[in-house]
Amino acid sequence: MTLHTESLYALRNALPQLNWITAPVHLKRLSRDFHWFSPVLKRQLEDKVAEAVVCPRNEDELRLVVAGCAMAGIPLTVRGGGTGNYGQAVPLEGGVVIDMTALTSLRWVKDGVARAQAGIKLAALDALLKPQGWALRCVPSTYRMATLGGLFCGGFGGVGSIAYGPLGATGTILGVKLMTIETEPRIVELRAPEAMRIAHAYGTNGIVLEIELALAPALDWDEYVLAFPDGERAYAFAHALASAPAIPKNEVALFADTVAPYFSKLVPHVSAGEHVVVAVTTPQSREPLAVLAAEHGGRIAWQQNSGEESATQYTLLEYCWNHTTLHALRDDKALTYLQTAYEYGREHEQLHAIAREAGDEVLMHLEFIRDMQGRVTCVGLPLIRFTTEDRLRELIELHRALGIKVNDPHVFTLEDGKHAGALDPTILDAKRKYDPAGLLNPGKIRTVF
Repeated sequence: MTLHTESLYALRNALPQLNWITAPVHLKRLSRDFHWFSPVLKRQLEDKVAEAVVCPRNEDELRLVVAGCAMAGIPLTVRGGGTGNYGQAVPLEGGVVIDMTALTSLRWVKDGVARAQAGIKLAALDALLKPQGWALRCVPSTYRMATLGGLFCGGFGGVGSIAYGPLGATGTILGVKLMTIETEPRIVELRAPEAMRIAHAYGTNGIVLEIELALAPALDWDEYVLAFPDGERAYAFAHALASAPAIPKNEVALFADTVAPYFSKLVPHVSAGEHVVVAVTTPQSREPLAVLAAEHGGRIAWQQNSGEESATQYTLLEYCWNHTTLHALRDDKALTYLQTAYEYGREHEQLHAIAREAGDEVLMHLEFIRDMQGRVTCVGLPLIRFTTEDRLRELIELHRALGIKVNDPHVFTLEDGKHAGALDPTILDAKRKYDPAGLLNPGKIRTVF
């Protein structure tokens, strides 16, 4: 059922020069993200679809759309690459989806800082930075599809977080430029830390136009699959590698022996019952990495050195973070996942407790990172053998009872997911300032603002 037919018809007639999409098959595709990783969200969001999609080619075209929708009271949902997992890009109340992927300019690079438009894909941005000696500090496993704005508005961390921490760690995001949702849209420049009011808010409190962020030196990376006979030795190695200050690294991930078989391309290199660590380190670290693995009873099962003719950038990174879930779901549709954060210093204890209480319902997948204080710890994206929604809820509560934080990926509102509990007042304050009529991605905030 369409909700804003007459208003949208008038708006499209008033702005015929814009790139409008109204074909049902494309509306459905552009109203989706990866929320189907969750059987709960798949049920809840399956019938949600935009009434029109517009693809602005520049800020002037975007301003026309925003002003027209604000005047007519038409909801707006902003979309990047559509790789989010919580239904951030799904329009709950119809209206217009704004596809930002034509806004792709790298504005400038200076002194290890870059400023780029929100619609640029992360892989494309990295390719532009590398000749200048720089790289992004943190990318998700979906970096080929994901946009800079999507990472900022919906992401937490990713490859590189073992060195630089989560995206929100002080010193990475330096500023944002955004557009307000008003009949006369304003352009607002925010500097850190105020800019972080917009981060991970599902695109509910302002349309991000540009992001200014600090970079990392561009390095060559070797990729490893390391196999261990049991989880204890795999965990000890992964933690030791993640903590080793003299081994530069870009990724350290641990997968239980029940998860590794879902990596079809890696299966020939790993024996049944072996636990796997994916590690990405610099060429100068080849010898110390091999020594460290041997000390923990492990072996190098597969290796790809930087600069090899057959090397494909980030090959193994597309097995990490939530790409793990994607690989597993291709083989077993009865799986889903959680997003977990363990208490610093108690990670090992909590993992044992979950294994004891939940058994093979929870399949371990850990990502080692530096936390907001710079400490080496791990977060989890464990696979879950899904049976019922009630049992899924019980497993979430089991984690929480053991002191493990769960950012619930089976809900689509800020208050129930990443921002569980009371929503940060600064996010609501930004919503009031920059989207006073509440037209931006409505339904994703429960709190009356």
